[in-house]
Amino acid sequence: MPNIITTTEVQQSIGTISNTIAEQSYIVTNRGKGKIVMLPYFEGCDETVADYLEDFDMAKNAKTLKQRYQKSAQSGRSRLVI
Repeated sequence: MPNIITTTEVQQSIGTISNTIAEQSYIVTNRGKGKIVMLPYFEGCDETVADYLEDFDMAKNAKTLKQRYQKSAQSGRSRLVI
């Protein structure tokens, strides 16, 4: 279970956080809203992080993506054969 801390707590205790990050993860909040997730790094997690960033980008742009692909779906079947 991640620890939930504020941005002020991060600033005040970054040393403690960096010492415990291997065993704990953190969700950093600002004014009650989640802003940052701090996770321990391990060798080989680069692909997992890249997948997360792609998911984040899609969630952030969901409205635009839905509009774009809705228009595509309404245009009907393509004649393209692979």
